[in-house]
Amino acid sequence: MDFNQRPEIRAFLSRLDDLLTVAERGELGASRFLTPAEHHIAEEYLRRRGAVFISFGGYPSAERRRVYILPDYMDGLSNNDSEIDFEEKISEYGYSANITLLKIRGSGYRTLGHRDYLGSVLGLGVERDVIGDILLLEGESQEAALFCDSAIAQYFLSELTFVANDKVKVSRTSLEDIAIPQKKTAPIRDTVSAPRLDAVIAALCALSRERARAVVESGLVELDFECEERPDKNVSAPALISVRGYGRYKINSLSDKTRKGRFRLEAEKYI
Repeated sequence: MDFNQRPEIRAFLSRLDDLLTVAERGELGASRFLTPAEHHIAEEYLRRRGAVFISFGGYPSAERRRVYILPDYMDGLSNNDSEIDFEEKISEYGYSANITLLKIRGSGYRTLGHRDYLGSVLGLGVERDVIGDILLLEGESQEAALFCDSAIAQYFLSELTFVANDKVKVSRTSLEDIAIPQKKTAPIRDTVSAPRLDAVIAALCALSRERARAVVESGLVELDFECEERPDKNVSAPALISVRGYGRYKINSLSDKTRKGRFRLEAEKYI
């Protein structure tokens, strides 16, 4: 990855450098909540810099995560440690992940979606990077779980009174008191003539090869969180592919060949 290709990436890396300086002073350097694409860049950059770090978003499998760069005396921890134990482990050094979990409960007046919750939270004038994942909780009542920076939690508790046009109540909660919904996927099995990106996109999105090539060349495809405009780019599993207007996909296998020489594609679409 060329880290100097775009001004916004250079600015992002500069913020990571600031956190590295914090860790070098003997303190825990903690980022804001990162998007999956930012997290991908941060992981690669910090590994190149030789930094020891842990990523955590409040619960296992969180999509939006914070990166915690560890000072030397904490390098016994690693990103392979259990995320469930992460907060307990850093508390032994006097630190906190500073992530608060809030439950937002609607009146049941209307059905509320992720966009409703996010729009109302951002409508309070906060930046997106102080908010982690927003999860729609299953059950009879309209409820959502909001992971946020602990410094902003009290503001949400006092100021978030409506989502869309439904009156809501916000309270502190914990992972033990909610059921994290499982990410839902639909399996995709097909064969492709070659492991090229355009061939894979055609199979995933049920497009013609020509249309898939045009989608790639139009800059609508991200491969492992990076925009990819080369239709002949080879895809190898595991990989994450996002196609604007069509969805996100996880490539699990793309290697075995059929007797006719085609490649077996096994993937999942996030729904």
